[in-house]
Amino acid sequence: MTASAPSGKRPASLLFFLVWFCIRVWMVCSCTILITHGLSQLHAGWTDGAGHPFCEDFLNLWSAGFLLLHHHLMVAYSFEAFHHFQIGIVHHSINLYHYSYPPVTALLSLPFSLLPYPLACVLWQGGGWLAFALVLRRIIPKHWSLVALAWPAVFVNTLSGQTGCWIAAIIGYALLAFHNNQKIRAGLVLSLLVAKPQLGWVIPLALLSGREWKTLFAMTAGSAGLLALSILAAGIQPWLAWHERLGILRRFILEDGSGVMQRMMSIFVLVRHAGASVDTAWLMQAAATLISVLLLMMVWNRARNNHTPFPVKASVLILAILTATPYVSDYDCVVLAFPCVWLWPLANRWGRSILSMAALSPLMAAGIALCTGIPLAAVFLWTAYIWTIAQVTSQKIGFQSLKY
Repeated sequence: MTASAPSGKRPASLLFFLVWFCIRVWMVCSCTILITHGLSQLHAGWTDGAGHPFCEDFLNLWSAGFLLLHHHLMVAYSFEAFHHFQIGIVHHSINLYHYSYPPVTALLSLPFSLLPYPLACVLWQGGGWLAFALVLRRIIPKHWSLVALAWPAVFVNTLSGQTGCWIAAIIGYALLAFHNNQKIRAGLVLSLLVAKPQLGWVIPLALLSGREWKTLFAMTAGSAGLLALSILAAGIQPWLAWHERLGILRRFILEDGSGVMQRMMSIFVLVRHAGASVDTAWLMQAAATLISVLLLMMVWNRARNNHTPFPVKASVLILAILTATPYVSDYDCVVLAFPCVWLWPLANRWGRSILSMAALSPLMAAGIALCTGIPLAAVFLWTAYIWTIAQVTSQKIGFQSLKY
């Protein structure tokens, strides 16, 4: 009996060692790729000479903030004028980078536009990661920096110069403030998501279902204040131009989407590129959105009576944010780190496999889509969501054992 005990522990120890070894190898490889990628974008002006600017999509955000600062935000909603302006910033020809955000986003990115573009890029990337990592630190005080560096969606987000880390930090910080009974602060922080409305619109439904009136009121008031401030700063015309542009971007990015479909993770894009018509894809997305929202509202409503722990409520909310929208990309999945670390200690082997696949989906999404022609990443998000809901409804998640 005593001789057999060590042999039973050895596979687990070996697996643990292999996992941590792979994580560290991935960190070295990803950092090397990011540094090489960044240096390659300095080949011609602030570009790689092949149409891609330094820090990629951040150029849109910096440009809009700069234009707002100089009272020319309407330029951001003119494809030709905006493209010409951006060429002047990076000093070389680039591909067409369109501005798809509402005017309030320019208001929030304006502080970065006070700085020279190269410095703003560094602060955008580093500041976003640090904000995300500090929220993660409050959830997992041990190994938080390792997880934050190795998280797959962080790599994708950094390559793109996108908003993923900042959005994750906003949602994570707000949820922790909510958990600490700072309900008004949580709502005010959540109001920042008005800058990315496709990810924030389900949150008021959760708050309404949970009767969280203080947070709901603060989020509504904060959002209204930001909208009013953006109108005072730039007028109503940019909002009208953005509304008009939504139809063009819907057709270009979602309904056609041939150039970006490999990075999209919604049911609409999955069904559309599986060969269905646009109408069928919208019908399937409507059904998916309805199911996602109803499951979210059910969990938050039940949580008022059965004392569902905060990590479960928060995890369900984040997964609903990612599954309810037709417009979700791989870099948006930085926020997926929070439900994964919350639920991981309570999951069995099957559950951990599901969470792992969801965590890796931003890395796998593009490769699978380009090889098969079908963006299957939505399957991984939905599998994680359904698994979490199943654990909640069957009460297999140990409510009393969740101590955060």
